[in-house]
Amino acid sequence: MLKIRRSLLMTIIAIMLFCITPFSLASAHSVLENSTPTDGEQLNDSINRIELSFNTKIENGSTLTLVNNKGEEVKPTSHEINDSVLVALFEDSLEPGTYQVNWKVIGADGHLIENQYSFTITEPEIMQEDNQTKSEEEHINNNSEKETSSTDEGKEDEVINSEEENQNQPTNNENEQTSLVMIIIIFLIIAGVGIVAWLLFSNRKKGRL
Repeated sequence: MLKIRRSLLMTIIAIMLFCITPFSLASAHSVLENSTPTDGEQLNDSINRIELSFNTKIENGSTLTLVNNKGEEVKPTSHEINDSVLVALFEDSLEPGTYQVNWKVIGADGHLIENQYSFTITEPEIMQEDNQTKSEEEHINNNSEKETSSTDEGKEDEVINSEEENQNQPTNNENEQTSLVMIIIIFLIIAGVGIVAWLLFSNRKKGRL
């Protein structure tokens, strides 16, 4: 009877240990509890550091990188690990845009855990106004260039017309001179015929006398 009780007790203890082990292993995994900036946050000011806090201690070798909205990877210049906190520092402040944070940490149980989240840095209102002003200036400059081009084309047409007129003027003068010469020639022919007729008439008149 005593042996049976011991066997039952050992079986119950084994079952309890078997049930408790998965929970203890799961609780040993590192889970992201807080982040700065948070998931989906929209920042009005630029930043140069990201801080992640986990529920357990994390080991050296834990890292994070960023991917901007152009698909470019942005690596921090250094990582700082303090117990359960991972801090990534960047040399320059991050530019406006959407960033995906890809983090990989080595948890207290030695397992590598990775995940990601994203945040956005919006453009300052001054930059937006400057961009709008630049866009308006470019639009005005484009219109001015079109007007200038149209004016230049008009001037070119005027120059061409003026050149054609100048070319036509000598032709008109030549035509006038030719007409005048023809009139003089016709006049001389008529005068010559008149003189010949007069001479013939005078000779006939003398012959009769």
